[in-house]
Amino acid sequence: MTSRDDVPPVPAAPDPGGAVPGALDVPGTWNARDVGGRAVPVGHDEPLRTGVLLRTASLSRLTPAGQAALVDLGVRTVVDLRGPDELTRDGADAVPGGVRVLRRGMDPAQGMRAGAGGATGASADPAALVAGLLAADDPAGVARRMMHGVYATFVTDPCVRATVGRVLADVTTGDGASVVHCSAGKDRTGWVVALAQHVAGVAEEDRMAEYLASAAAADGLAAVVPPLPGLSPDALAPLLTVEPDYLAAAWDLAAREHGSVDGYLAACGVTTAVRDALVVRLVAS
Repeated sequence: MTSRDDVPPVPAAPDPGGAVPGALDVPGTWNARDVGGRAVPVGHDEPLRTGVLLRTASLSRLTPAGQAALVDLGVRTVVDLRGPDELTRDGADAVPGGVRVLRRGMDPAQGMRAGAGGATGASADPAALVAGLLAADDPAGVARRMMHGVYATFVTDPCVRATVGRVLADVTTGDGASVVHCSAGKDRTGWVVALAQHVAGVAEEDRMAEYLASAAAADGLAAVVPPLPGLSPDALAPLLTVEPDYLAAAWDLAAREHGSVDGYLAACGVTTAVRDALVVRLVAS
């Protein structure tokens, strides 16, 4: 078991004045941004509301300044998508008082093992991932298959589907802003955000643009992966970034398996009432 003292420090948050639209300065995490303020739902004139749905990487290493930033942003609810191994490795969210944390684990390890052909060494732990890739003949190919395996579980795993439904319902409850995060804030978080945008009526092009914005945080994620000799940056890149086909392939799988993405959402337990509540929260009237 990896102790928390062995975990590398979380890199600094991206510059909120940089090239990533909606970027937020939350010291102690990275890949932080407001989902609102950019994409305009079809049939509407105003973009999604700001201050409602935020996304970040792990909040386990928030600094006092980062906690103050959450307060300033009006955050009242944090939805943590990390699995139990990630919680053990990185620790619980370090949020300020008055913020409720809902643990809604979507463990990526099963999908990574499936994508790697069932190899028992496949793991969500950074050090184990790198070691497994070092042993592969085509490490970049294995890494990319791992990522597709993770995304496939969003559709095929009934426990993950139920969690997706709970998370979307969580975003509709309470007042203030909700933060959804996993470890890197790009894959599980990206999937949930894309679904919330879909319910709100955001077009495919804008959903993809929001998803791909996480590529700007790849350097931040690279900083938490222990460097090992013999593994080129190209081999690790598929794990550290987002690629259009990750989201598109899972989206198509959801439509094939459930007749449509709306059918998939129904299989996740997303009721009409939850959908309506999401629209009320996210879409400017």
